[in-house]
Amino acid sequence: MTRSSGIFRSGDRLRQQVSLLFFFLLIAGLAILIPSHASSADQNPIRSSRLSQKGSSLIVQIRTSQKVNLGRLDRRPDFANGNHRYLCLQMNPRGGTTIVRICLGGRSRTYRVLGVSRTSEAGRVRSSKVIRAEVKRVGQLKLVATFDPAAAGLPPGNYAWRIADHSGECPPSGPKARPTEECLSYFPPKKRAVYRLRPIRVVGCTGGNGELVRNGPRGGKRVALTFDDGPSDYTPEVLHILKRKEVKATFFMLGQQVTRYPSYARRVLALGHEIGNHSYDHALLPVSSDIRHTNRSIIQATHFRPCLFRPPYGAVSSSLVASARAARMKVVDWDVDTTDWKLPGAGYIKSNVLGNAHSGSIVLMHDGGGPRSQTVEALPGIIDGLRGRGYRLVTVSQLLGNRMIYRPVP
Repeated sequence: MTRSSGIFRSGDRLRQQVSLLFFFLLIAGLAILIPSHASSADQNPIRSSRLSQKGSSLIVQIRTSQKVNLGRLDRRPDFANGNHRYLCLQMNPRGGTTIVRICLGGRSRTYRVLGVSRTSEAGRVRSSKVIRAEVKRVGQLKLVATFDPAAAGLPPGNYAWRIADHSGECPPSGPKARPTEECLSYFPPKKRAVYRLRPIRVVGCTGGNGELVRNGPRGGKRVALTFDDGPSDYTPEVLHILKRKEVKATFFMLGQQVTRYPSYARRVLALGHEIGNHSYDHALLPVSSDIRHTNRSIIQATHFRPCLFRPPYGAVSSSLVASARAARMKVVDWDVDTTDWKLPGAGYIKSNVLGNAHSGSIVLMHDGGGPRSQTVEALPGIIDGLRGRGYRLVTVSQLLGNRMIYRPVP
């Protein structure tokens, strides 16, 4: 009896051991199948990041361990809400309490815009907007975003910066959920880096080869608006409209007018527009010395050396083209003349442009040389009408594929 009882007790212990082993195996299996919060947050960790400045642009490069689905990110998130996914460059002016967060993503225009939010250090959004940008993938794991820091509200100066990634699935999921450290990945991971955003200015442009052009390539839906004979008292009104409409244009200036209104010429460049040479005093077929004299006047006032020359009245000769080539300038006429100098009325000026502009057109208007209130009045409708037909409004250099040259301010 004692022996059989021992046998039964041994069997019970064996069954208990088997049960415990099965239980531990089950727990281990569940641990593998159900990821922890930390592993979920590590789905898109940031491996490295780099800031650099090229010309007027700030470039941020981000490398992650897995491909980021930009379409699922919120480029204007509520940073205090744990349900929002974002991937942002955080720029904090040294000594300031406001953080500028430049965020990638969005379902539409994913690779053409960025969201910019100004927040408190706690993440409370004070203002938010969208700016134009260029976002590219380099392979599967690298993102490169290029944007104008001025458009993002980042003046030159010293900044503490890092990248914040909140793109993974992170509990809690309630409407008042707040992000936790387990949900956020940073680079640098512990201490923010320091970057100096340098002041720069545009000093010239490429493409001054003496070629005569009257329009740009017809393949893309782009149009260049140009203004002659300024600067004048009408120039600030034109600039105000262009700024409000977010349009860049080209101003062919007279040297004598630049000498008279140097601050207006500097304002044109400061707002991202382009300056061209239109001779010193609008003489017919100006000679080489006139072109050089005008360039010196523009350089003295703005530090910018033009690469575009527009002949007064559009008159061209072989010697004039040779003079422009010697001065390393391209000769630019037009294919749409608003005839605003005849003062035909704002309605006529507008309909003239909308009825004759095509892809690659260069449109002639005036911001000086006479009363230009009709041109100012017609300009908003011209911009809206061209955009409504799918045209992008650019400078002449952009239309022709040239580029601006920038230098750090000494």
